[in-house]
Amino acid sequence: MGAERRLPWLAFALLPGAACAFGWPQPPLPSGTASAEVARRIVFNGLDMRAQTFQSQQSQADVVAYYRKLWDGKVVVNAMGNAEVVGHQQGDYYITVQVSRFGSGSKGDIGIIDVASAPKHFERGAGLPQPMGSRVFNDIAYPDDPTPARTVAMRNALSPAQNASYFRERLMADGWKSADASQCASGSCVMRYERGDSKMTLVMSQLDGQSQVVINVLNP
Repeated sequence: MGAERRLPWLAFALLPGAACAFGWPQPPLPSGTASAEVARRIVFNGLDMRAQTFQSQQSQADVVAYYRKLWDGKVVVNAMGNAEVVGHQQGDYYITVQVSRFGSGSKGDIGIIDVASAPKHFERGAGLPQPMGSRVFNDIAYPDDPTPARTVAMRNALSPAQNASYFRERLMADGWKSADASQCASGSCVMRYERGDSKMTLVMSQLDGQSQVVINVLNP
């Protein structure tokens, strides 16, 4: 799965069942529900994670009720837009189920985080240029994919064009070569770079008076 195809999944909030062979819990699914794996392994801000998507014939309310009952009410339920996120601690793992309406049924995501693997000192965005004042809020790696990938997201007060100028200068100084001309439209810029077998795509867009920068690196 290419890094670009993972972008919609990055929006889901990560707030765990029977254990699988490797110790990871595997939450059961309500009847009439099918799931698919997102990636073999994800490292989310330094934490090992497993993730899958699902579609269900059951309604959003029924799926939320299913997990409330499954985990005997020992859950935290939060609204996220039109979706609901059910969170549950199970030993060293934290499980979240995000569910929203979809047609006559529902769809969502299941995330399982190995809380015990939390590193003492993890620096989000390490090794990548960061304009002064930037706040890196996501650093997600897919180390076991056929093509290893990493996605880093940050926000800062620069405009998309100013960000594009900053990254162009820093990346070229670090040996990256432009794969094509930067494309800047009203309120957004897209840049693509290559260095050896590595490829990088940067997307800069305006959001709530700031710029959000998403960097996808293949073969990081």
